[in-house]
Amino acid sequence: MTKLLYLEASPRKEHSYSSRVARAFLDAYKNVNPEHEIEHFPLFDVELPPFAAEGANQKMAAIMDMMQGGSGIEEAGEWAGVMQEIRRLESADKVLLSSPIWNYSLPYRLKHWIDLVVQVGTTVKVNEKFEYIGQVTGRPLQMIIASGSPYEDRFPLETDGTKTDFMRSYVDHIFRFIGFTDIRTLRVMPTGIPGPDTEAMVERCEAQAREAAANF
Repeated sequence: MTKLLYLEASPRKEHSYSSRVARAFLDAYKNVNPEHEIEHFPLFDVELPPFAAEGANQKMAAIMDMMQGGSGIEEAGEWAGVMQEIRRLESADKVLLSSPIWNYSLPYRLKHWIDLVVQVGTTVKVNEKFEYIGQVTGRPLQMIIASGSPYEDRFPLETDGTKTDFMRSYVDHIFRFIGFTDIRTLRVMPTGIPGPDTEAMVERCEAQAREAAANF
């Protein structure tokens, strides 16, 4: 069965613009694909596995073991949680991510999840030329990103000043690092001043999300 993994990176629920547009996407997706499985993974509601000193040391031990021809280390302690989240990602045929921009970057719970699943030796391999080869391939990613200010879809520039979007470029880059090539972005912006204009903009984004879902 085809599975879509929905990563929700806002804690604001019904008050979140990114989550609201994602709900429109999912409603349309379910109508087109009623037989598909959808796993909703709200990053601020679930208990993400810890990744501290033990996990960091296990990460390096796993890399060293593989460099010496091994197959990795035992799934125990914090490393077991890492592998749990990697398997969650690998089990998905498609990924939907909705998130706000916080302080020009990504919410810390999304960064926590990324630090769990991006692991050299598992989701990324290194070949004999010391090139990184992403292993999570053949899956599309739809990003829905809400921001108080408007931004362009490009890497940050020095001339951007204080209003710089580091979030989209980083998330796009990190997913490409682990093997994604089909990455789509829907912007919900600007949301900084609530009112009729913002509401009309969000409704347009919901319509775009429904259209995107029909082709996802």
